Parts: sequence; C-alpha cells; structure tokens
Amino acid sequence: MKGSAYALGTVIIWSLLGVVNRYCILKFDVNIIVFTSFLVFSAGVALLLIRQQVAPESWKSGVRYSWLYTIMQITKSFFMISTYLYITTTETSILINIEVVISYLLAYLFFKRIPHRGDYWGILVISGGFILFIYSLSPSIRIPAVVLLLIAATASCIRSIVVEETTLKNPDTTVRQKCGISGFTMFIAGLALIIFFFFIAILKFVIGSNLPAIFSFLHYLPTISDVLNPATIISACIAGFFINAASVYFFYAALKWTKTETFMAFRVFQPALTYSFELFAAGFYTAMKPNLDIKDYLLGGFILFGSVLILVMPTKATINARSKSFITE
Repeated sequence: MKGSAYALGTVIIWSLLGVVNRYCILKFDVNIIVFTSFLVFSAGVALLLIRQQVAPESWKSGVRYSWLYTIMQITKSFFMISTYLYITTTETSILINIEVVISYLLAYLFFKRIPHRGDYWGILVISGGFILFIYSLSPSIRIPAVVLLLIAATASCIRSIVVEETTLKNPDTTVRQKCGISGFTMFIAGLALIIFFFFIAILKFVIGSNLPAIFSFLHYLPTISDVLNPATIISACIAGFFINAASVYFFYAALKWTKTETFMAFRVFQPALTYSFELFAAGFYTAMKPNLDIKDYLLGGFILFGSVLILVMPTKATINARSKSFITE
C-alpha cells in the first residue's frame, strides 16, 4: 500500500511538473536553458535540506553515479521542456512512452537482457502508435518534436539505469540518503550552469555585435536579460524547490517500496492526469488548452495499450526472475 501511494504520488507530481514547466515557458517567455539551470539548482537545495548522513564509502560510490544521473536529469529536463514549444504536455506524456522501447534497447546493450517473448507485442504496439502519432502532427513541427522527444526519452532511460545500478550496489541506502547525494550534484551542476551562462552573457554584452566568426555560436546562448529575468528565476526556483525536488523524493521512494511493474501500471494514468492539469491551467492561460481530436485519443490509447501489454503479458517461468526494473520512468 505504501509503495502504491508513492507510485501514484510520483505520477501526479510528474504530471503537475510538466504542466507547470510548459505554463512558465509560454506565459513568461523564459529562456529554457536558464530556466532548466535554476530548476535543477533549486531542486538540489531542497534535497540537501532533507538529506540524511551517508557513510563515506557509500558517499564516494553514490556521488560518482549521481553525476551521471544529474547530467541525464539536466539533459532530459532541457529537451523535454523544449518539446513544449511544439506540442502540449498531454501529447508529450503520451509520446514519451517510447522510452519503454528505448529502455529495452539500452537494457540489451548494457546488461545483455533479451526481452521476454510477450514483451515484443507491447514494443511493437508502442512503436507503431508512436510513429502514427508523430505522423499526425503538423509537418512544420514533426521533426523538431520527434528529435527533442527521442533525446529526452534516451536521457531518461539512462538515468533510470543509473538508479538501478546504485540500488543494486547500495541496497541499504535510504531514500533521504539518495536524495542528499542527488541534491549535492544537482546543486553543484545547477549553480555551475548559472555562473557559466552569466559569464557568457557578460562576455556577449561587453563584445556586443562584434563577435568574431569563431564565436558566432554565442548568439544562441542567453543574454544578461535572460539570466537575470525575474520571471525565469522565480518560476524556476518555485517549480524546482517544491515540485521537481518532490518528484525526485517520490521517485526514489516508489522504487524502494514497490515493484517497477506496479509503478508502471500507475504511470499509465499519467496522460489523463496531465490532461486534467492542463485543462485547469488553460483557465488561467488559454494557450495551455490541449486541443486534441478523436484521432489523438485513439492513437494515445493505442500507445498506452502497448505499455499495458508489457505489464500483463505472461512470461516463461524459467525467466520470471529477470527484472524489468530498467523500465522506471
């Protein structure tokens, strides 16, 4: 019961975080990379506040993995939030199920795990639904949306593998200890990004429009007004401190107290929860309204059906012990 509550809480928080992030970038026109930096930084602060002391040997081992986790967290957050410029949060929450397929691929590459025979049906259904859904999008947004989604999904899957590895190597580490380790690397990484982009912004301001050709890429990086935008700082820090940090805590707790299969079952409800939050947000800002048609509902249901198939399809008794714990987010 405890694990189910954490699993449901995680899915609710993920849905809320996605809607809040999209609301911020549409309503306040924030710079996404700056927003992501403050989002990660403030989440790190919150996680450090609830940390629990860790033994030195566990700390050294955990921090090494946590750096990779944090890099993937930043990558996933940036590309996922960028996706919201093209499609709604609800559409994203449906399409992100492609990470289930990517998880199986990465699990084979890293752990030589071969999917159960019954899993292939779910993989086929999810892949087919994903392709059809992407094809139904407007041609002008189709390519950027799918590229951003695939990068975000891959980063999310690698992050999940890191969580599995740390759990196997340090099974006695508590949730708050994991939060403390992750909070440390998220705090440092977020702060480093903020300082880096602030330095770049000052450099751009000093040089002005006379940038040498070799530094032309700086035009795509934030300006001083982007970095010091109050709306960006306040919205990202609130979302990071209260929602993003909570998602990390609940994510760790859910994986500690429940099977991943149970967690995945609850995750099937994420698009519906996201849709509800997005409709509520549309009452404050009409651009948030998820304009879905019957085709979107059918294709979305088709993709989610693939996820359910993976959960319910029977496997051979001889391979029941093989975990699906790499499918976490």
